Amino acid sequence: EIVGLIDKDLSEPYSIFTYRYFIYNWPQHTHIAVHEGKVAGVIVCKLDRHRDYNRGYIAMLAVDTKLRGKGIGSCLISK
Repeated sequence: EIVGLIDKDLSEPYSIFTYRYFIYNWPQHTHIAVHEGKVAGVIVCKLDRHRDYNRGYIAMLAVDTKLRGKGIGSCLISK
């Protein structure tokens, strides 16, 4: 379901290998929103040390087009 959401609703979909890299290395920074038993949104991020501080990066944020405007993306970012 996540791949389908990415293919359908992400403006610049990457190779599945890119997402696997992030998900396998930083699974604690991948969050999924579910609505009525289906994937409604997903965020894939990473967090690493840069010099003397932590630096975060959002690799992907996608929300089902039919469910946009309901705060799902904002909720995923706040995780």
